[in-house]
Amino acid sequence: MCDGQPRGEAVEWHAFVTRRVVAGEFGVSEKEMMTERRGAKDVAFARQVAMYMAHVVFQLTYDQVGDAFRRERTTVAHACGRIEDSRDDPVLDEKLNRLEDRLKGLERLRRGRIIRRSGRLKVILQNVSDQGREIYISPRV
Repeated sequence: MCDGQPRGEAVEWHAFVTRRVVAGEFGVSEKEMMTERRGAKDVAFARQVAMYMAHVVFQLTYDQVGDAFRRERTTVAHACGRIEDSRDDPVLDEKLNRLEDRLKGLERLRRGRIIRRSGRLKVILQNVSDQGREIYISPRV
């Protein structure tokens, strides 16, 4: 039965891309975001944003996001609610809109399978300060 939900490697790819983009945007490491401990306030907030983006942009279920971030589904639900409530701040809302657009663009590339000969997907990301930065993502889907 196909219910439109991403499965398997697609979920892993979405979670990986979301972690990488959000970690870069908030100046934290992916490793910090994936620790079992809550961590510093800025790391916890970046992780909440990443879980929210994975759920909203890529339509992953709370269970899928929880598995991808090594968290319980209730933690994901809390993160999504907290970030949604935080969107009342116009500065944060604009930042989240830019992140959503970036992630949607990466999804279009994944679906189009624009892959270089090296087997890696070259992605140009614009940070908030509009400085171009290249990252390479090895697509698994």
